[in-house]
Amino acid sequence: MRSFTRPLGRILAAAGLFLALTGAPAAAQDEESYSGTLAPMNDSGASGDISISLNGTTADITINVSGVSDFVHAQHLHGEFGVTGSCPSGTDLDADGDGIVNTVEGVPNYGTVKVSLTTDGDTSEAYALQIDSFPVGSGGSYTYTRSFELTEETAAGLGDLFFVVHGFDADGSGEYDGDARSPLSDDLPLEATMPIGCATLVQAASTPAGGVAAGGGGTSTSSTSSTVPFALGAAVILGGTVLVVNRQRSLR
Repeated sequence: MRSFTRPLGRILAAAGLFLALTGAPAAAQDEESYSGTLAPMNDSGASGDISISLNGTTADITINVSGVSDFVHAQHLHGEFGVTGSCPSGTDLDADGDGIVNTVEGVPNYGTVKVSLTTDGDTSEAYALQIDSFPVGSGGSYTYTRSFELTEETAAGLGDLFFVVHGFDADGSGEYDGDARSPLSDDLPLEATMPIGCATLVQAASTPAGGVAAGGGGTSTSSTSSTVPFALGAAVILGGTVLVVNRQRSLR
């Protein structure tokens, strides 16, 4: 009697290898997008926008700001996680009556610094006052692009945050100066940290990796369709196994 044990073993081994290599694909992580439009503060005339593409904890950030002086502009993501805030408007928050809503006076609305949008190096709140680490205006505008890691808490709470830009040559002297000091540090003039614009971050519809956003009107590749080749391949190999076994039994 002819033995089919060896061919059967080979087929089963091939089936195992096929299953291992073509198993159901792991779920891809969705990419999240946030954006905001800058509203001017303190009659600065500043305008612009911010967009953030978030993949896990990696943030790709693009910022365009215009209507600003050709000096350095500190910029941050402010907010309090789990708390609904807002961008200040008018002078309702001007507690000291100097006609300016300074950074500290705006905190009840837009919260404290969570991310320092520096051009390089540290991006934590610890760098909030490292003025030389922020972008510099040229011709009344600047563009900022950078990719870096956020903390897990910040990545999960981006929808609670606000983009705030600082720095205004209020007296037109050609530099940040004046007797008024920043409420954040006596080493800095008020002009250097004065908020000039605020944007609320709004989340767009999430886009699954390799697919399209829900309701986007496109055709996405679902996990069901992607497993069809897997199922067919497994069926072919396992079907072949059954035939071999049945043939072996018939020859006995």
